[in-house]
Amino acid sequence: MVLPVADLSAQETPPLIQPNIIPGRLAITTQPFPTLTTVTAKAVPDRPVYGLYTWKGEYTELRKEIRKVGWKQLRFSGPWDDETMRMTIEDDIEVMYTLSGRKGQQRIDFASDEAFIADYLAKVDAFLTRYGPGGSFFADNPGLPIRPITALEIWNEPNFQYMIPDREPRAEVEREREALYAKLLPAAYQAIKTKWPDVRVLGFSGGGASACDLRFIANVWKQNPDLISHSFDILSTHPYVDPAPPEADSVRSWGSYSVAKSLATIRTTIESPTTPIWYTEVGWPMSKADGGYFSTKAGEPMVDPQLQAAYVCRMYALALRLGVERVHIMFATDTDNFNAGFFLRDKAWRPSAYAAQTMFKVMPFPKLTGAINDGNDGWCAWNFIADAQSKEKSPMVTMAFNIAGPKHVELPWPAPKATVVDMLGATRRISAASAADGTWMLLIDIGPCPVYLTPTWPNPTSNKLSIN
Repeated sequence: MVLPVADLSAQETPPLIQPNIIPGRLAITTQPFPTLTTVTAKAVPDRPVYGLYTWKGEYTELRKEIRKVGWKQLRFSGPWDDETMRMTIEDDIEVMYTLSGRKGQQRIDFASDEAFIADYLAKVDAFLTRYGPGGSFFADNPGLPIRPITALEIWNEPNFQYMIPDREPRAEVEREREALYAKLLPAAYQAIKTKWPDVRVLGFSGGGASACDLRFIANVWKQNPDLISHSFDILSTHPYVDPAPPEADSVRSWGSYSVAKSLATIRTTIESPTTPIWYTEVGWPMSKADGGYFSTKAGEPMVDPQLQAAYVCRMYALALRLGVERVHIMFATDTDNFNAGFFLRDKAWRPSAYAAQTMFKVMPFPKLTGAINDGNDGWCAWNFIADAQSKEKSPMVTMAFNIAGPKHVELPWPAPKATVVDMLGATRRISAASAADGTWMLLIDIGPCPVYLTPTWPNPTSNKLSIN
């Protein structure tokens, strides 16, 4: 529902209390963001950045909840069937499917690399023949809109145990994984593009915990430096930094890394500033004591539900600042011993689900236009067009937050007032301070939980904000 900002006073509530304890070892440093000019010049993609990683069983169980939050991009892996395909089409979901091997389909189950790759290509062919462009699924379901799967990820985290199991010595098995993937990815790309040229091939899907994706991508690249020209359309990776915030350095015993620094390293490796990047898996798990479904180690630093919600929203925004086109947050509910779901097993919503819903409503299709503060001193105030696909003039929204706790900031402001929507949707209106030269300054407290600020004028028809 779109309400004039002058009508929001009846919904005013106190500001959300900002957390002042940030778990984990982290460092707030200058991040290697691409220039604002580079990012703002990018064309608007076909879908917004907001994505979710889920499985068939989760999706069918939580379908109504997923629709209520508002996700339109889902990453799936594992089992797939006609009924799930039908539901995603009815919900106008963009499906990014990860095709991996399951039990009996790893490299050790085949006599040679060639046999393993041939088996994988047969699975690709069968999947796209059914669900890809021109697929038989649509001939068998003539009443459905024709929305084939056009994004296919070649294996899940091939740098980990899913393609070749762990063993010692570690360096030896890593070399085997890199050499095999350097063969598999171009073979899959060629097979797909020959029959389905409109299918986007996602390559690498690297597990990024402790920056493991960087070594994998670099070493696969060394085996075949021509990969970029004939092996993938989109580079996908999984930039886990938990429990550190998405904009900070995660500090480990061996050093540190961050989402932005890892991306800069990847772009240097592949020598391309323009190759599309998707983050097809990332998340921030919480402890069992904070409501997680699975047991966790006592004393291990983890986010609480409020910070999980904040980091999810900030990860979407950070991706936009980095020029990344999709982020698939893991998972819909706690799965695989990973307590980072948006929903509990009884379908109750965690704060992260409410926060995502708020962000999607305030900024349904955001496009970065600039920054009031671009990470200096650990805080960000990024400007977005709220809905870049709207046929009507869309409001400007400033998303503001501070990484390390509450902070009082002053923002140059284009209007005498601002409508403030906090992370969970509570709305209030504040006045800006006026200067002698006729300009305004917005004085506001921010913190780890982002707020959305929209310029507001006394005329109730001059601005509108989508919140409900």
